[in-house]
Amino acid sequence: MLETVREKIAYLRGIIDGDSSLEEGRNGFMFSKILQILEQLAADVDELKKAQEELDEYLQEVDFDLACLEDEFFGDEDDYDYPEEWDDDSEESFAEAECPECGYVMRFDEDFLFDEGIQIRCQRCGAVVFETDDFRELEEVFDEDTEPEGDD
Repeated sequence: MLETVREKIAYLRGIIDGDSSLEEGRNGFMFSKILQILEQLAADVDELKKAQEELDEYLQEVDFDLACLEDEFFGDEDDYDYPEEWDDDSEESFAEAECPECGYVMRFDEDFLFDEGIQIRCQRCGAVVFETDDFRELEEVFDEDTEPEGDD
């Protein structure tokens, strides 16, 4: 059977050309113009199809290049720390620490363990339960900034 639009148009042209009654008069003129329009539409569709194929190839190349850049920039997915909203499990993880002074067990967000400049104090007695190594350095910087300037 006829598979392409061009084959179908050629079939219709054959029917019209084979019927001598359609060669003359308004019907023959109208059918020939309709076939011309159909042939032009088929040519336009072929051009669009080629352009779409080229665009698909280009998009695949861009996608490949982007994947290479992502691999180069982010490296292994396991090494990249995705934002919390991207995590599949929505459960927050908590760490527990016992106060060295009163023995009260505190729970706090585990993310604080990896942040800089953190000091966590006991809710009951105020003793330092956890602090990052750089907390003292940051505290000194802030103290220097807030000290009143002496008269020179």
